[in-house]
Amino acid sequence: MADKKPNPYITKQDDGRMVITEAGEALLKKVVTDSKGSVYAFTNEASPVFAAAAMARLSRRGSDLREIYLDEFAVTGEEGAEALIDRVVTGYGDDSVQQLITVATVVEGASNLLTKKIEWSRMASYLEQSTRYIYYDQKDATGNYKYFTPRNLPAQLEKQYKASVDRIFDLYSEVVRGTTEFVQKQNPAPADKTELIAWRGATRAQACDAARPALPVAVRSTVGIVCSSQALEGMVRRLLADPLEESNETGRLLLRESRKVIGAFLKRADVPERGLAWVMQIKETKEKLKEIARRELPQESVDFNDAVRLEWAFPKDELDLVPGMLFESTELSGKELKEEVSKWPVEKKEEVFDAYIGKRLNRRHKPGRALEEAHYKWEVTADYGTFRDLQRHRMVDAWEWQNLTTKYGYDVPDLIKDAGFEKQFRECFDISKRLWQMMLDAGLEEEAQYATLLGHKLRYHFIMNARQSFHLLELRTSPQGHPGYRKICQEMHQRVSEVHPRLAKAMQFVNQGGDPPLTRLEAERATQLKLKLLDEKEQQK
Repeated sequence: MADKKPNPYITKQDDGRMVITEAGEALLKKVVTDSKGSVYAFTNEASPVFAAAAMARLSRRGSDLREIYLDEFAVTGEEGAEALIDRVVTGYGDDSVQQLITVATVVEGASNLLTKKIEWSRMASYLEQSTRYIYYDQKDATGNYKYFTPRNLPAQLEKQYKASVDRIFDLYSEVVRGTTEFVQKQNPAPADKTELIAWRGATRAQACDAARPALPVAVRSTVGIVCSSQALEGMVRRLLADPLEESNETGRLLLRESRKVIGAFLKRADVPERGLAWVMQIKETKEKLKEIARRELPQESVDFNDAVRLEWAFPKDELDLVPGMLFESTELSGKELKEEVSKWPVEKKEEVFDAYIGKRLNRRHKPGRALEEAHYKWEVTADYGTFRDLQRHRMVDAWEWQNLTTKYGYDVPDLIKDAGFEKQFRECFDISKRLWQMMLDAGLEEEAQYATLLGHKLRYHFIMNARQSFHLLELRTSPQGHPGYRKICQEMHQRVSEVHPRLAKAMQFVNQGGDPPLTRLEAERATQLKLKLLDEKEQQK
């Protein structure tokens, strides 16, 4: 770290004790929410790098963090902070320091194939444009539909790719606009202005839900990402190791742009013996596994009829969770608890079970973490659109999915049939299948995924604990949910009820009802009511 300048913010007594000056107090009032209390937050006036650097010193200094901030970083500035971060992260490899700072990045124009590769990590927060509420038939400033074209296509194949995808978008536009008109005719507009706004949102969402499967996976979207520098570095490594050029380019750009904000935290990301070595390890591992799979396993699957399959559940008897439910209320060891509870009759175990679940007034009232001992492994074969919705849930294990393909077919929503657009809908999939096969024949196995549609089915699996199951199944079966994932989650709840009936019953806010005529209407009404109340509050000021 550079030599310190005279520090007007803090002085040191002969006994080593620090005293904050008036200037220091004034600065603290700007950079923290409470300069004296035991709990405080850094404000927007404080550099995130400064705050993270001060936190990094906690393991080596016993001072108040505010004193560390004033003593080591308020005068030396960014240079001093970055020098410390450089020593700790790059020099000592202290990964925990990388968790002290977050960065908000945005990827514009990402294909819907890339979005899921970006969102692979659970240790980040994401938000992206929704295919449920936006018409995706608008063209850009050059008059082209917004979709990604791989750069490594041969000239003739690129021409065919663009012609095919353009035609699919033309058909999608006809389907989504026409279906919207049909829904609005079936559900006449209300006279009330507030109700009218909600009605427009709900009818559009209903049509978008039905037409969404016809959208190409190549359609572009915007993804917002907020994560720690550690999570970002891991994301960059995975993107650089991915076989798709779009992923590689995005990984390089994420690293380049993030370094402009938190460069000290990312110095080792592409160092040959560190970050790049990890990239090669990921890439080589994937390639080796593919080579073994091609050599040793059948290449065609015939087992894709079950949309939802529960591969296994643990424990076999859900009442085996009772000792864990009692653990924090006793002084007994886990072994002692199991021995005692094993002597109990079923009725006494059920009493504990019911008490632990408690009185739940809404789906946000979750049972305790003892339920995390129970796990379920699921394999699902369903459309890519609903996979995108479910993959947003981070508290699951072993989220893995296979390459997109046209082999498993697709479903035609009833609304599309009722609206009279089944022919156009099916034509989208016929065009997609021909293009996918052409790209496969050209040896572009990975790039062929861009030719598939959101309605094409793929296979994926994941492991989920019982506590997370409460959250996912109750949320994703709510009436305003997409019919596709509602059906999947309703089926999952049914499978849980067969192996763990008490837990399934405790998931009292799972909605097993059918899809209402306008799934989003109540949610849109609630939104408009909230906005109206806010407007009235503003007018009263």
